[in-house]
Amino acid sequence: MSAHYRHTQVGWVILGFFAAVGLLVLKSLPPEAAGAARAPLLVVASLVLLLFCALTVEVDAEAIRVRLGIGLVRKRIPLAEAVSWRAVRNPWYSGWGIKLGPRGVLWNVSGFRAVEIDLPDGRRFRIGTDEPEELVRAITQAKGVSAPPPSRDERSPADERGALHGGLGKGAVAAVLAVLALVGWIFWSQTRPIVVRVGPEGIEIDTPFYGTTLPAVDIGAHSLEPALPRILARTNGFAGAGALRGHFSLEGLGDGRLYVERGHPPYVLIRLRQGFVAVNFSVPDETRALYEQIARQWPERAAAAR
Repeated sequence: MSAHYRHTQVGWVILGFFAAVGLLVLKSLPPEAAGAARAPLLVVASLVLLLFCALTVEVDAEAIRVRLGIGLVRKRIPLAEAVSWRAVRNPWYSGWGIKLGPRGVLWNVSGFRAVEIDLPDGRRFRIGTDEPEELVRAITQAKGVSAPPPSRDERSPADERGALHGGLGKGAVAAVLAVLALVGWIFWSQTRPIVVRVGPEGIEIDTPFYGTTLPAVDIGAHSLEPALPRILARTNGFAGAGALRGHFSLEGLGDGRLYVERGHPPYVLIRLRQGFVAVNFSVPDETRALYEQIARQWPERAAAAR
């Protein structure tokens, strides 16, 4: 059946919020991490775009239909269940997305204007819209009445606040969880053990964001150290849960890369043409085995193991 009324409102507020959060996360990450984080952020942004990019409202002779984005989240209200309806204004703290309150539900993607519908069970459903008068008129015409029936009761300001502020918006919760999951994954990935491969062509250190390859021609003296010099600065790296990954400046060594687990000596120290690399594992025997492997590959550059 053709709709008597159909209107789509773009959710500029929600889209802007997610864009700002995404840019903030990317700007707070080092360049290597930012590059790797673009893909998961793009996935999250795409899901938000599909689910919350717009709010479409349709009114025909049978029902009021509301859907978010591409329509995976939708609501159908039979016209017979619309007891009364009116244009209202949401308070600033009502937010956007889907909000659950003790007296009803709010669907809103932008702005503060809405149409509130009384339902037979005593609850209310609010539809955010930038043209509330047109929506009220469409429901009135579809119901075949001359004017909207009066509201069943008048709520106090406290009731109004409770109805809209009584629950968290699903969209906001999803956004926070997505950001926390991304940050948590980045932190977790940096605390995982590194993988080191030694071959005639060089040394490959595999770890998310800060992995690198050391060509054989760049590898100089290497030694097994019981301790590392004091860290002066973290220039572009990760430090958390005892793991150090990325670029650091060390006293007496200058700028280089660390792939170490603090408090688990010894450490393999590799001098390069420019800078250095220090590597170890949480199991000391694995660190010693790595040093022996490197020493066998380039025996003329190895110092005596300590």
